Amino acid sequence: MSSLKLTLKAWPVIAAATIGLCYLTQVVAKWVGVELPDQENLEIVRRVAGWNWQFAFLCVQILLLLPAVEELIFRKGIYSALGRLVGCSDAPMKNRALARLMAVVSSVLFSAAHYVFQPFPDSAFVALFFFGLAQCWLYKKTGRLCYAILNHGLFNLTNLVLLFLIPAA
Repeated sequence: MSSLKLTLKAWPVIAAATIGLCYLTQVVAKWVGVELPDQENLEIVRRVAGWNWQFAFLCVQILLLLPAVEELIFRKGIYSALGRLVGCSDAPMKNRALARLMAVVSSVLFSAAHYVFQPFPDSAFVALFFFGLAQCWLYKKTGRLCYAILNHGLFNLTNLVLLFLIPAA
């Protein structure tokens, strides 16, 4: 139960920090004269929004399927596999520098994976890297993937709601 409480306490902090960092990146980019396009995924969501099966299916993907798959790949797969590769198990590691390196590698790959079909640069790249770091921390702290999946789903829900509350620029 304490892991669930930690996750529910961490979610708004992680979401606010990640979204704030994305916004800050956009402000700085605009200040220096760089145009940062939105992810194409945002345009797809806006295009199919409404009370229809296509939007409902997209919401299931965004809120349930993708968080589960991404956390399985990047936290359970890559982050944990790196730990096994360097001789660390899922137990708390004695070498903090190695644990941080594993989190950085997993988070860079997580952030980059969101841009396989997207044009660079994008203001969310750095923010997603830090979100990945936070997810590694939460996964390591709770020891259970389900809490990282829950936090990821809540994060996606926060972004989905904000997408419709904040008008497109």
